[in-house]
Amino acid sequence: MKFEYLDEPELEFGGLRRHIDIRQGLTLFGPLDADAERPRRIRLGLVGTQQTVDGIVQWLERCRGGVAAKASRQPNLFPAFPGFGAESAFRTEFDIDQSLVRALSSREVARIAALPHYTALAEAEQVLEGEVQAISEKARPDVVIVALPAELVALEDEEEVEATAEFASEKDQLDYETNIDLRHMLKAKVMRFNQPIQLVLPQTYDERAKGKTSKKSGKRRLQDEATRAWNFHTALCYKANHRLWRIVRNAADLHTCFVGISFYRSLDQANLMTSMAQVYDERGEGVIVRGKAVELSKDDRQPHLSNDDACALLASALSEYRREHKHPPARVVLHKSSSYNQSELDGFNAAVDSQGLDSADFLVVSKSFSRLYRDGRYPPLRGTMLTLDDRTHLLYTRGSVRYYATYPGMYVPRPLKFQMAQADGSARQAAEELLALTKLNWNNTQFDGGLPITMRVAHEVGKVLKYVPDGGVVQPRYSFYM
Repeated sequence: MKFEYLDEPELEFGGLRRHIDIRQGLTLFGPLDADAERPRRIRLGLVGTQQTVDGIVQWLERCRGGVAAKASRQPNLFPAFPGFGAESAFRTEFDIDQSLVRALSSREVARIAALPHYTALAEAEQVLEGEVQAISEKARPDVVIVALPAELVALEDEEEVEATAEFASEKDQLDYETNIDLRHMLKAKVMRFNQPIQLVLPQTYDERAKGKTSKKSGKRRLQDEATRAWNFHTALCYKANHRLWRIVRNAADLHTCFVGISFYRSLDQANLMTSMAQVYDERGEGVIVRGKAVELSKDDRQPHLSNDDACALLASALSEYRREHKHPPARVVLHKSSSYNQSELDGFNAAVDSQGLDSADFLVVSKSFSRLYRDGRYPPLRGTMLTLDDRTHLLYTRGSVRYYATYPGMYVPRPLKFQMAQADGSARQAAEELLALTKLNWNNTQFDGGLPITMRVAHEVGKVLKYVPDGGVVQPRYSFYM
């Protein structure tokens, strides 16, 4: 066995200035793609009851002037929100057109909430879908905010919420995706309008609102207001196609295409489907592809692709990379949530050979049931890597963070396990890339994400794609799924 420590990867912001922390980097240097001479605008549409619409508008207005930091002995973990406007760190402001605001009737919401559970879910989705469609057809804004009233939030399946924890096992992932979820269903249905949406719960903008509870631990902990503002505004910027930061790529590195492959159950539970998230480059821009159904063998309960399907899936990713960049990548890195059999390896290698790539790394990425311990009160440092053998390695992507001067999680962290099924590069290079890819989560500005964006997107995409029927519109951008 061998221990190593990997330094925290840096990110690039405005002026190509670098920092390890997302929030501090934005505050100091501004967004990566900002034009210093021309502030940007994000045009918003709004759907909700009059109460929820007023609540989110008032909160966005309050956030314009900034939100004070939470009182804490870890100021780097809980920084103030610097405000949102042309002169703010985001160099962006909102444009809310009153003609793009659709208020639901409180009586209609109460009627839907009183229906049997699954009937209420279906009707709630249809009503919200219709309002989003009306806004999109009138004048498609950059993002439509759907401010859910508490009555509709209560319709969501608690089991679905419980199972979305990071590092869910492959079995958990395939089980929880058989539940019905209003948020994912709505995202799937509005794809045909080519309209990104952002769902928001009442407690996001009103701490007095009743929040979702957990059967296991009771009331869910609410993030401090400044953190909520950071995460919400960052997500809106990404959905409006703005890029605030990227991971650093050294000039000597090969141009690499990162691909994540995961699996999900169809809505009728009859089929096991493949979802793929492709990351084009260090910005994390990519394409979503839905693969074909797969079968589970009686001898191997892990899902596998056929030779032809593996070749076709990876070939489509490489073709999209070529279409976006006008040239093929020199290297492909594939992260998969289950093991590779020989048929899959042959299919993936056939796709690599057909494109004439120089290098290919195929990794199995999952959670580990092994844990490391160190002296003192805190878990191992994020970036701690343990090599068990030539193929198998553990990497702490969650753990104690020196920049935060604490371990910022609630539970004992579990390391990521990655296995080198086939690799031209080194295990350390693979670990450094995994660590960097955890910092491309546009829903969360706390940089110690547990999953690399390849696997996170593939998992999130599967939750939405199960509601898209065969032949339905599948949007290629991740902003339609997050």
